[in-house]
Amino acid sequence: MSGKTRKFYTIMIVPHAAEKSRRVRVSKNLVVATGIFLGALLLSGVLLPHFVIRTTYLGWVTSRLARQNAELKKTTEQIDLALGDIRRKMSNFEAKASEMGTALGVARLPLTQQAAAGGGLDLQSLSPLDGARFVQGELKVLKERSEKLQDSLQLLDAAYEKQAAYLASTPSIIPVRGLYGNGYGWRKDPFTGERDFHQGLDIAAMSGTRVIAPADGIVTMAGSVGGYGNFLVLSHGYGVVTHYGHLMNFTVRPGQRVHRGDMIGHVGSTGRSTGPHLHYEVVVHQRAVDPTRYILDDFRTF
Repeated sequence: MSGKTRKFYTIMIVPHAAEKSRRVRVSKNLVVATGIFLGALLLSGVLLPHFVIRTTYLGWVTSRLARQNAELKKTTEQIDLALGDIRRKMSNFEAKASEMGTALGVARLPLTQQAAAGGGLDLQSLSPLDGARFVQGELKVLKERSEKLQDSLQLLDAAYEKQAAYLASTPSIIPVRGLYGNGYGWRKDPFTGERDFHQGLDIAAMSGTRVIAPADGIVTMAGSVGGYGNFLVLSHGYGVVTHYGHLMNFTVRPGQRVHRGDMIGHVGSTGRSTGPHLHYEVVVHQRAVDPTRYILDDFRTF
């Protein structure tokens, strides 16, 4: 009979009593199969809990990552919207600053007025690292633009202060409430009857009527001057000076700073005068000009 001879193991069972011992023949293959089965059973008993734990842990990690990804997506959307909103506001501020610069006569402003780099890019299409780099780049650009805008606003503020000072120092209101008399230009002199050039504006008013400063300035003279009688001079800067003649008295003194609307004296008829009135002159760069050009309110209706 051909083939390999099967091997057997004999197991003897010896009882403690006087009973006969027993022999059990077991084939080698059965022993090996039983060992493999028991080994597999033992290994599965050791590995199964580890597998269950690992599977549970991986499920928890996956769930956590899913939540984090959802939160990250929401945060990314919020960042993208915020960056877009900041870009639009920055552009509006730059446009307004440019308009103010034009109005105030500031030729150049250090504005960038450029779109932020990568404007309109979908952050969600980028990897977290690339997205972080993109946001950092955007913030850097916006920071530079905000610094340029701040410098521009400082220039505009200085220009506004200068313009405000100039406007405050420019005569713009009538110095006394009254009626229009002799105006600027040629006329017949009331005393000589001869043709004479009148360099100011006569405003008739009751004696003692308040005379006010038409703009900010400094009193450079307050005293009696020939035909002008009590004569007061205000220097407004920028080459502009105003004169006030025939005053009853003064309520300010030389060297005193006054503001538009401050009282400087009262209407009188001192000097070469035919009745109570104010003789008002505006002198620009040492040349008399028509005072009505520097009166913005309606002086005829007072």
